[in-house]
Parts: sequence; C-alpha cells; structure tokens
Amino acid sequence: MMTMLKTLDRYFALVLKYAAIACFISLFILLALGVIVRSFPVFVISGYDEIIELLFAWLTFVTTVALWREGALYRVTVIEDALPARFQPALEVLIQICMLTFALILVVYGIRFVEMSNETTPFLQIDRIYWYSSLPICGVFMAVYSAIGLVRSLRGKLALEKNITLGS
Repeated sequence: MMTMLKTLDRYFALVLKYAAIACFISLFILLALGVIVRSFPVFVISGYDEIIELLFAWLTFVTTVALWREGALYRVTVIEDALPARFQPALEVLIQICMLTFALILVVYGIRFVEMSNETTPFLQIDRIYWYSSLPICGVFMAVYSAIGLVRSLRGKLALEKNITLGS
C-alpha cells in the first residue's frame, strides 16, 4: 500500500511539474506575442488578457502545491536553529498545524469564493469559475500534504522524504 502511495505521489509530482512548465511556457509565448503585436500590429489576439489571467492563477497555485509538497515553501530556519534540539520536534508539529490550518482556510473560503462568483469574462464569455477554482482545488492538495506532514511530525519523522522530489 505504501509503495502504491509513493508511486502515486511521484506521478502527482510530475503532473505538478509539467503543469507548471506548460503554464509558464504558455504565459511566455502569449506575453511575447503581445509585445510583438504592439510593436508590429499585424494581427489582433482576442481574449489575450483573460487567458493570461487564467494561466497565471493556475501557475501560482500549482507551483505552490509543488513547493508545499516538498516542504520548501517559505521555510525560515532561524527559530529552528536557535532552539535546543529537544524543542525542534514540537516546533515542527506546530508548523505543520499552522500549515494545515492555512490550507483548510484556503479550501473553505476558496469554495465560498467559487460559489459566489457568477461572472463571465468580458470578451471570451467564459465562466470565471475556471480561474477561481484553483484556490480550493490546490488547497485540498495542500491540506493533504499538511496532514501527512503532521502525522509524520507527530511520529518524529521528517515532514517529507528527501528522496521524493519534483525531479524524480
């Protein structure tokens, strides 16, 4: 069972990696085309700003989940290094509780935000739910990884195994 979960986690890491790369490359191409079109107005890109907003929203949250998964998102070690070794496991548990709380808040308020959104994009007439759904969807994955990190911290293990990274 654990082998299957590790394999699933490795594939999920690859999905996150390639989704982030796809969003980034698409943003780069659209922004480059925008500069070219402004310099040489040969053609018009319809819905340009709306697509950039969609890609940027998903890029932000997909990369956040990838970093969250690795335990590499805004980790400040000043307090950890200043504490005696016997208090560091308790601090790790506290950090994991805070991370889980934040992820759950993101899910709950993200769902409310999605439910309240009833707007469409001005040009392409696409429902903005596709933009806003990045909040609760990615929040769920962040909460799952935080719960795993909390359980591992309570057991006294590292928050995430170091041999499972985005590159593997």
